[in-house]
Amino acid sequence: MKAHFERFARYNRWANRRLYAVAAQLTDAQYREDRSAFFRSVRGTLNHLLVADRVWLRRIEGSGPLPSALDEILHDGFDELRAAREAEDERLIRVVAAQEEDRFGSDLHYHSLAGQAFTMPFSAVLTHLFNHQTHHRGQAHTLLTQFGLAAPSIDFAYFLLEK
Repeated sequence: MKAHFERFARYNRWANRRLYAVAAQLTDAQYREDRSAFFRSVRGTLNHLLVADRVWLRRIEGSGPLPSALDEILHDGFDELRAAREAEDERLIRVVAAQEEDRFGSDLHYHSLAGQAFTMPFSAVLTHLFNHQTHHRGQAHTLLTQFGLAAPSIDFAYFLLEK
């Protein structure tokens, strides 16, 4: 299980780098433009991904920044957000690598942002974290294509073929 999730952590970084490389071509106005996406804009969508990762990594590690809302704008500007995304992807790789193999068969007890207690298998938490990234990266990908940009191939299979 550990090797499986380490691969997904590396894929996550790879896909985010490819997506951000294309998003960097947007003007600031396009980056912020409300396109009626779930988190309104490319800015909102990419910030949400960072928020969610920070929430889950705090639950896993017991420390780190804790955003106050799922739609919080952690970094208003693209360059700052990109740097934070890079750092968070590296953190995620380190967190997964630091786990003992038996952790993947255990449960994670955590609280929602509203304070409600939950328990979920640790492997399901990581599966959710990576699936959530894929889900919202797909939304950002669509937004990029709406601006006429050639959004990158970010399928897992392409990552495996490059390695």
